[in-house]
Formats: sequence, structure tokens, C-alpha cells
Amino acid sequence: MEEFLYLRYQKPCKKVQLWRLFEKYIYLFINSFFVRRFSLFIFTLVCLVSLKTSGQQPTSLRRYAYARNAMGSEFNLVFYAPGDSLAKVASDSAFARIQYLNSLLSDYLDGSEVNRLSETAGTGQRFYASPILFELLVQSQQLSRQTNGAFDVTVGPVVQLWRRAIRRNYFPDKSQLKEARDAVGYRLVQLRAKDRSVVLKRKKMRIDFGAIGKGYAADDCLEVLKSFGINRAFLDAGGDLAIGDAPPEKEGWSIEVSSGGGDTTATHILTLKNCGVATSGSTYRHFDYKGVRYSHIVSPFTGVGLTTHTRTTVIAPTGTAADALATAFSVLGIEKGKKVAKRLKGTEVWLLEQNASKKAHYKY
Repeated sequence: MEEFLYLRYQKPCKKVQLWRLFEKYIYLFINSFFVRRFSLFIFTLVCLVSLKTSGQQPTSLRRYAYARNAMGSEFNLVFYAPGDSLAKVASDSAFARIQYLNSLLSDYLDGSEVNRLSETAGTGQRFYASPILFELLVQSQQLSRQTNGAFDVTVGPVVQLWRRAIRRNYFPDKSQLKEARDAVGYRLVQLRAKDRSVVLKRKKMRIDFGAIGKGYAADDCLEVLKSFGINRAFLDAGGDLAIGDAPPEKEGWSIEVSSGGGDTTATHILTLKNCGVATSGSTYRHFDYKGVRYSHIVSPFTGVGLTTHTRTTVIAPTGTAADALATAFSVLGIEKGKKVAKRLKGTEVWLLEQNASKKAHYKY
């Protein structure tokens, strides 16, 4: 027993010590070698996966298309997303946003915010607007100044007059037109940014976003999609387009632009991204009275629907601007439109008059 204890606890001889030291270094070398190799392998694998993922990201996206009726038009939404669940939630959120905007901005809905604003006209009362309404009024005034008043959201009284006339099939008399025109003028809208308050200075004024609302809604819809990480998107809001990033592996979205009059088909195909496009004209919406065709586009200057039949397409930085400018250039016509177009950066205009007997193309 004593011998056993002695052998167990005695100091190892030099050979044993050398062997254990050798084992130790072999162990450290092997572990160090494999750790380094394994780490290098993991690092390389991660890099390869990352490169593969980044290279395949556009092609891994799927195309989704949805259509809903809103703001009196059909809204067609197309975008690219990685999966069905995200696409469903994103599209539902986008269309819900459009319905919400309509509840604020439509003059057809009793109790809408814009109608409540119009009810204060001529009272001197300050109306405290929502951020959305105030922002759209600010943009509208800027566009009115840029177009010398050819675009004007205060055209509401004239639009209301013509709606009644078309329903009852009569032509408004001079006194009715004068009364409506007297309540029109974007300079009669007072905006105060510090508290988002609005004053409509003259009685019977009415705000009508018919020439800008769908473009604004289209822009806002794409912003909703961006919040879900969806940037490759396109929305056609009844002819008013908001265009996001290009589809996967493409330069942009293919958009047809008419270069002929009447019912001729488009002859220009443009590749576009991150912009707005709008087309306006009297080809499909008009009012015939005693042999004269009046466009649904009413001039803020005369209070009467346009009789020079036009088709106008505008490409602008946003859908909001494109929507408003398409109406403005229809009102201005070719000669006056050219002067206005020179002041607008990043804008392209195709303007056709009288079944394409007169044509113009501006790009600045």
C-alpha cells in the first residue's frame, strides 16, 4: 500500500515530463490548426452565401397584381415582393390608405374634411387642417403659381355648377357662370404653417381635389409599400401613375404614351422609374350641347369646359405633380403651355390638339 502511494505521487521522470510537454504542444497545434481552418471555412461560406443572396435577390422576388375601385376609378397595383403573406398585408394596407385619403379629400362625401373646410368659406373662421389636407393644399398652391393659375383647386364652385348642368342637360347662363367664377382663385386661400390653419376668404368657395387627388393617393400608396420594404412598385390610379423602382432585371417599367389623336393607340413606349405619369383629355369624358363638345376639364379662367379637344401626357417627378400638370397643360394649350413648361424642371409633356392636327413635345 505504501509502495502504491509512493508510485502514484512521486515526481515524474524527465522522459515522462518531455513526453507530456510534447503532447501538450501537439494538442495546441492540432486545435489551433483546425480552429483556424474551421474559422476560415465558416468565413468563406458566409461570404459565398451573402454573394449568392445579393446576386439572386431581384430574381427571388415574385410579381403581385391587385385591383380595387376607389375615388371613382379602378386602381391597379403591381409590385414585387418575396412572399405571399407580405404581399397580402402590404396591398391591404396600401388600399386601406387610399380609402382613408378618399374619406378626407373627396367632395362627394358628406362630412369629409375638405367639405368641412369648404363650409367655412367667407366666414373668416380658421380651419385647423390635418397634416394630409394641409400638405396637399400647400402643394396645390405651389402648382397653381407654377402654372399661372391653370391648375386651381378652388375651381369647386364651377365644377359643382357643371355637374348640375350635365345631370339636367342644360347650359349654365352667364349670371350663374359669373357667380361661380367669382368664388374661384387660389390666392383666396390663406395658409398658416405654424398651426396648419386655413382660411377661405370668399363666400361660396369650394375646394375640389379632382385634378390632383388620385396622383397624391398614388404617391402615398407607394410610400406605404416602402414601409414594408417593397420598392419595386407601380400604381395606375385611373390614368394617374406613380412609378417606383424598376422591376427585377429591368431598366424600368414600360409605359405607353399616345402620339396620335382620337382613339389611336399609343406609339411611344417609354421605360420609366421613380416618377409620375398622368394623361388627361376629353376623348372619353365630355358633355355635348347644341353641337358643341365640352370637355370635363373646366378652365378656371372661363368657368366653361374646354372646347379645344386635347390629349395631354405629363411625366413629372411625382404622381401628384403629373396629375395636376396634365390638367394645367390641357387648359393652357400648346402656345401658353410651352412658356410654363420652361419653368418646370424634370418635366416632360406631350400635348395634342384637335385630333392631333397640332402636336407639341416639351422636355426640360
